[in-house]
Amino acid sequence: MLESKKRLGDMLVEAGVINDMQRGAALGEQKRWGGKLASLLIFMGFADERTVAAVLEKQLGQKCIALKDKEIPLNILSMVRPSIAKKYNIVPIDFDKRTLSVAISNPNDLRALDDLTFALGIKVKPVLALEYGIKNALGRYYA
Repeated sequence: MLESKKRLGDMLVEAGVINDMQRGAALGEQKRWGGKLASLLIFMGFADERTVAAVLEKQLGQKCIALKDKEIPLNILSMVRPSIAKKYNIVPIDFDKRTLSVAISNPNDLRALDDLTFALGIKVKPVLALEYGIKNALGRYYA
């Protein structure tokens, strides 16, 4: 039998990043307005992007990049129309031969990745990033 993974909020409490009250407040906001818990915790000022990314890496078992300080070349950004980037909540970050690497908050969303591959006409490689960082990068690069 597979052991279920711990929830991100529980892992952040166990790591001492947030306390139970902060988790509860963020979960209340999530219930009221929607969104991802990690993004809400950062937005509410309870945790910073790098710390949440480190815990998320542990939870998902894959590298999580921070887009805050990443400079993306214009030729890479121009490979994805702003409407597509915003629709799928992705940011192109690298291109190697025939594969475009995109920052995405759910790299396991096969439907979105298939849609992106079809819309862009090239192979797409997902790279885990926090939704908060993606939204900020979309505002910075596609405003």
